[in-house]
Amino acid sequence: MVPLVSVIMCTIRPNPQWKIMLRGLRHQNFQDFELVIVDGLFDKRKDQVKHVLKDCSFPITYVKDKPWFHSEEVQSGKRPGIASARNTGVIHARGELLAIMDDNTWVPPDWLSRHVKAFNAGFDGMAGLQHRFYDAEGLRKYGEHYFVDGKYPDGRCIPCNVQDTPCCHVERMGVLTLLKDYRETYNENYIRAPGESATYNMLPLGWFYCGNASIRTKFVLKINGFPEEFCGEMGSEDSFVSVCLQRCNAKLVLDKKSHVIHYDDGRHDDFNKMYNFKNTEIMLKDGKMHFSNEKFVEDLLSKEKERFRNNPHFNLCEMRARKL
Repeated sequence: MVPLVSVIMCTIRPNPQWKIMLRGLRHQNFQDFELVIVDGLFDKRKDQVKHVLKDCSFPITYVKDKPWFHSEEVQSGKRPGIASARNTGVIHARGELLAIMDDNTWVPPDWLSRHVKAFNAGFDGMAGLQHRFYDAEGLRKYGEHYFVDGKYPDGRCIPCNVQDTPCCHVERMGVLTLLKDYRETYNENYIRAPGESATYNMLPLGWFYCGNASIRTKFVLKINGFPEEFCGEMGSEDSFVSVCLQRCNAKLVLDKKSHVIHYDDGRHDDFNKMYNFKNTEIMLKDGKMHFSNEKFVEDLLSKEKERFRNNPHFNLCEMRARKL
């Protein structure tokens, strides 16, 4: 039978948190789902990963990333990116709803049921919160690279960068440090779904982070997938997707009761060295520091004011039909 939900998880991390991810999915109280794993290191570890996956009770499709660019132009100096991998996941997904998670994520038992509830209430996409656990060493490296003593120089805490207000989102838990999603403090644009007692927040533009998100498959196809010009950098392709979705009248909501936990082990340096990649920071017009792809988003929004379809060099519907 075709499942209602396709969970898409993409990885190119040398050491994904396989056990943590699978444990969370095994205990979901909503079971009508499949898992689609797109592995950028498929050729190097397919036998090892298939062994890890063999005892799962839910259906799993484990595939390699498609050729990540679909044009005659040779794109030298870039690497495959998450946008390409997520489009590969869409090609192989069978569900009406695509739920997206990261490769270092634990999800609570009600994770899928909350996304399905929003889907059944008539919403076209939902984002939840993403909290983050760092071990002591991982947090130290993170703070040394980006911040002064774990904070920005002006005293703002890490999660509150966008709001530009101090808060207490950083919590100590033994040897681990929990960084909470700054969107928890967002309290505007409440909406009650027809026939529902639950109250949702209409999602602010650009807040659709795909470490904990779901989208109706038909809308992903309507915008022709994730923008693959973001390949070669890290981040913000999902924020631009939210712009495309809202331009084609998708109703996106924020559910602050939905949360996932990311486990960071301090190995991002190794990940970046694999591809000789440096995540640069650039000042935007708002005067804050952002990652380089957020500047890319700003440039696209300025240049392409009405764009909602991505990837003009291929058709994702045709690729799904042919499983390319």
